[in-house]
Amino acid sequence: MDPQRLSGCAVLLLAGLCLLNIRRPLWRKVGMTSIWLASALGAYYLTGSILMALTLLLAWVFFPIWEMVFVLRQLRVPRHRALTDAHPPRDSSQELEEVSAELRALGFEKLDECRLNPSDHEQYYRLFDRNDGRVQATIGYIAQGAVGFHFLAFGSQGLDGRRWVTWDYPLTYGLSMPPNFALYRVLQSDNVAELYQAHLDFLAANELKDEDLFAAERTPEVARARLEQALNQQIEHNISRGYLEPAANSESENFSYSWRGTIYVAGQILRDLLF
Repeated sequence: MDPQRLSGCAVLLLAGLCLLNIRRPLWRKVGMTSIWLASALGAYYLTGSILMALTLLLAWVFFPIWEMVFVLRQLRVPRHRALTDAHPPRDSSQELEEVSAELRALGFEKLDECRLNPSDHEQYYRLFDRNDGRVQATIGYIAQGAVGFHFLAFGSQGLDGRRWVTWDYPLTYGLSMPPNFALYRVLQSDNVAELYQAHLDFLAANELKDEDLFAAERTPEVARARLEQALNQQIEHNISRGYLEPAANSESENFSYSWRGTIYVAGQILRDLLF
C-alpha cells in the first residue's frame, strides 16, 4: 500500500466531487469519470487486484441501475391524467418567481397554474404563452418528499399537428415520447433567454417559420387542456409500445412498467451516465 498514491486518489476523488457541482453536463461527466477512476485506482492500490478494481467500476454503474429497476417495478401510473388547480409549492416559490420574471421579460404571460392528479409524487406546472400564441412555456416542478427539481420547456405546434419541444429536464425521462413529438434537450443553457433562443434555433433548423406554426388560443382552459392532452398521449404511446402494462392485483386502471419498459428506461439512464 503506497500512501502517496492513495493521497493522489483522494485528491482525484475530491476534484470529481467538485466538478459534479458545475451545471455544465460536460464537466459533470468529467467529474463522474474522475470519481470512477479514483475508486478503481484506490481499490487496486489497496488490494493489488485488477479484478477488484474492475468490480468496483462496474458496481458504480450497475448498482444505481438495479435500484432504479426496483423502483420502476414498484411504480404505479394511472392511465388517465387530469390537471387541477394548484398553488406554488412553498419550498420552490423563489426559483419559480425568478424564472417567471425572466419569461415575462421575454414577452410571455402567465395563463395558469395546475398540478397533476393523481400522481405518486408532486407535479406542479405554471403555464405561459406569448402574444402571438405560437410559442408556449411551461415551468415544471417535480418533488418526491423533500427532494425536488425544476425544469423549463418551450413548445410550438406545427400546422401538421407535430409538437416541437425544447427543454432542460435534468434527469432521465421515464417515458418514451410519441412520434409526433420532436424533443430537443438542452442542458447547457445558463438562463431562460438562452433556452428560448435554443428553441427558436431548433425551429429554424427544421425550416419552421411563423406561418408554419399554429397560433393557439391564449386562455387558461386551452393551455391546461394542451398540457393534459400531451401527458395522456405519452401514457397511451407507452402502453402501445409495451413499456407499460396493467398493474397486477389492481382494481383501478393503474399501469406499471413492464420488463420491456424497465429495460428501456435503464438503457436511457446508462446512456446519460456514459454519454
